Amino acid sequence: MRVGEYPPSAATEGESDIDDRRDPSPIVPRRVGLVGLSAVLAGAMALSMTPGPIIGILSRFFIDELGLTRTEIGAVATFHAFAMMLTSIPLGMLADRLSGRYTQVLMLLFVFLGLLTMAFSWDFWSLLAFAGIAALPAAGANSATNNIIVQNVPAGSRGWITGIKQSGVQIGTLAAGLTLPVTAARLGWRTALVLASLVALVGIAATLAIVPSGRGAWTPARDAGGRGGRLPGAVRWLSAYGVTMGIGVGAYIAFVPLYAQEELGMGVALAGTVIAVSGASGALWRVLWGRIAERAGHPTVPLLAIGALSAGAFIATWVAAYTTPYLIWVGAALVGMSTGSWMSVGMMAAIMLSEPQQTGQSTASIVLGFALGLTIGPVVFGWTVDTFGTYDLPWAGLIVNFAAAITMMLVWRFRVRAAEETVVGHAT
Repeated sequence: MRVGEYPPSAATEGESDIDDRRDPSPIVPRRVGLVGLSAVLAGAMALSMTPGPIIGILSRFFIDELGLTRTEIGAVATFHAFAMMLTSIPLGMLADRLSGRYTQVLMLLFVFLGLLTMAFSWDFWSLLAFAGIAALPAAGANSATNNIIVQNVPAGSRGWITGIKQSGVQIGTLAAGLTLPVTAARLGWRTALVLASLVALVGIAATLAIVPSGRGAWTPARDAGGRGGRLPGAVRWLSAYGVTMGIGVGAYIAFVPLYAQEELGMGVALAGTVIAVSGASGALWRVLWGRIAERAGHPTVPLLAIGALSAGAFIATWVAAYTTPYLIWVGAALVGMSTGSWMSVGMMAAIMLSEPQQTGQSTASIVLGFALGLTIGPVVFGWTVDTFGTYDLPWAGLIVNFAAAITMMLVWRFRVRAAEETVVGHAT
């Protein structure tokens, strides 16, 4: 059975050859401190993914001091995602060959360089170029961290570890939303970015100190080439779903702070806190979704729920301007619970479905879809607001986008059930 689902149960097809390859026995696991490893992975994800939200968080400073328009802010966010999209596959292949540990060190070095150079931007084009450098860690961090998990963490513990490391993205968003606007207002946005870049050097030191070098005990010794290089069919479904999630996340992060300021009358610091709330909610839910995904019969189960919650989150954010501003906080919490957390399910699926030596490539393919959405969302949202002078049209478009995500998962679920029934019919 190769229709893109989780490894089948014994009730349908017998013992999974994927499971046998992933966790050969008997194996004595290397003594790796999972608490310390989880902290390092979460920190690496926080640092690697923070440059994207920073573009939205500091958008008012870019507009005021660099003379950027909303469309140009959207273009910077789009180019950041475009660079992430172009480099995700090569960096995923690099993680499979170089090892997750050293790929993670390389990604954190790019975080340092990206944020540092962004601090010296002088116009739209320079900010665009430096945002491209800062996109490289976002492209490779998931592949690096997933490989570290495959190499050092046994099955049964991977759901929690994956969820915890994915929560680092939201923790980074929370920290950036709380600290950067205040620091930028008091010390200047350039100083704020320089200080943020220095944290990446701490992450490099922690990675080298805690993540074991070489291949871990949980990596099978023999070559895993059973599919002849083909990635699981589920990767294509997850990548397509990731496009819809990327569109929503990209538009939300890039423009919700500005939306809160212009439509709800919030100050810069309070508007940045909206992103922080979504980050705090997502930090919790990414851990929970990781565990749910490991136990779910199929990834469509949690992804259907995430799609529905995403639609509700964006509706709440949209109608806040017409009802009560408090709804933007409800929307922020729901975004963290849904759109901002879907990657825990996607990454857990990549780990469970892929051969050990394909983990980086499968991860990169899913990230590629997500990055494509991130590329589309911000620039279309910003262009629509500038062209039509209203936020209503782009919000409505995002609701339709999530309806498409739900439909996609329903179709996938139907196809999987049809395949399962065919297998059972042949068995009987």
